[in-house]
Amino acid sequence: MLRLYYFVPAGQADSIRVKEVEVLLDKVKSALKIDVNKVIIDKKGELELKSNILWKISVAKKIGIKKTRRTGSLYPQLVIYIYDKPVTFYPQLRGAKEISVKDFLQGLLKGEIRCLHDKSRLESELKKLM
Repeated sequence: MLRLYYFVPAGQADSIRVKEVEVLLDKVKSALKIDVNKVIIDKKGELELKSNILWKISVAKKIGIKKTRRTGSLYPQLVIYIYDKPVTFYPQLRGAKEISVKDFLQGLLKGEIRCLHDKSRLESELKKLM
């Protein structure tokens, strides 16, 4: 069972990019019947997200965590859970390649998993929804 959590730093909650992603999240929720949650996080929440979820996945899957250059703050992060376990996050970085949250959601709506690491488990869960 796939669940999506969209973690948005408080200072970015009203940005155009976040609003565009929210529209896609609503489409995914209605089209695929996936549980979608949006969580506004403060600085403490960012640190907890990084240390409890993102770093572990980043090391295991060899993908980078996207942060702003100026402040080192996180970009909004979409964390994908299978049942109660976080399995990946977006945006994903590996070298010069990047898959944005928007890219992932657009692919999901087409029945595709866009990912920079092994995606077999995600594809298996997506097939159950189709």
